[in-house]
Amino acid sequence: MRESGANKESKISRGRLVARFLSGSWSGSPLSLSADELGDISGLITTCGAGGLGWNKLRESRLRDSQVGELFQAQYRFQSLQSALHEHRLKKVIPLLREAGVEPLLVKGWAIARLYPEPGMRPYIDLDLCVTPEHSKRAHEVLNSGECDDCPVDLHVGFGKFYDRRTDEIFARSRLVRLDDLDVRVLAREDDLRFLCLHLLRHGAQQPLWLCDVAVLLETHGNDLDWDRCLTGSRREADWVACALGMAHQLLGVDLADSPVAHRADRLPDWLIRTVLEEWGTPLRALPQLVVYLRDPSRWVQDFGSEVARHWPNAIEATMTVEGPFNRIPRLPFQIGHILTRVFAVPSHLRAWTNLTVLHRG
Repeated sequence: MRESGANKESKISRGRLVARFLSGSWSGSPLSLSADELGDISGLITTCGAGGLGWNKLRESRLRDSQVGELFQAQYRFQSLQSALHEHRLKKVIPLLREAGVEPLLVKGWAIARLYPEPGMRPYIDLDLCVTPEHSKRAHEVLNSGECDDCPVDLHVGFGKFYDRRTDEIFARSRLVRLDDLDVRVLAREDDLRFLCLHLLRHGAQQPLWLCDVAVLLETHGNDLDWDRCLTGSRREADWVACALGMAHQLLGVDLADSPVAHRADRLPDWLIRTVLEEWGTPLRALPQLVVYLRDPSRWVQDFGSEVARHWPNAIEATMTVEGPFNRIPRLPFQIGHILTRVFAVPSHLRAWTNLTVLHRG
């Protein structure tokens, strides 16, 4: 089912309001939206987890005591409590891994949330820990021992998920930062920025918070960055990073004037910004429960068109899947390539799932 142009433009318009609202929200920049405009996007702000940033934007404004202000403040308080809980879990799981001879490296989550002025501004769900291949087995043993059952850890072996296989180099450049009385290993600033940019693009830039992360890191460490290291790799990979930084510049007002990506940041393809704005202006839709289709199979036929549209990859995600360039060529070939890649990958995923099931039963 083809989406009407008016509906798409409506989403883009709301996405622009989201971008205007979040621009500088971590630093408490003045509110530039009317009460009606804010009311139109308040649901988009809270569902993407940006209510804490929203409260920082509103707490010194005339809308502080409004219904929206109270909603943002409640989310900020909840996220502050969640942050304290996650920090407690970090202080539990990292020493356990080190006792087993495993040195974990934390990416995303607290590693970026700590750069925001207050803990309640940046929520995160789990602890993304990376280990070297030789430590993988011991790390899994620790996490499956029962002592970490209350710690939601997403364990990564190496950094392939982040488009980088130079595991030893990345660990060698990493650094330790303090969390109370615990040293936590995090990425070097340049690797951190690079990974945040590639993670954002890999997932279609669907979440505004991911671009806020890029902006906050740039504003915190921009003067200390080794740009040659940040833009390492192939020319195409460097351009991916430059485009992500350009999005932070155009949508969130980040100053890149003195950076080597300034020229590219001002010359992004139109489809790139429009795709981001459309994503940001689209409300989350709840997935239909399986029981609904079991009771009424005809419902599946009725919803088929909308489900295909919902799973259709956006232009950014599709380009990253096929490792394509961010140029002005139409994105439809890339989106078709994305679908074909996923279809051809299904048999291997099924084999892996079958093997895992057999091993589990054995």
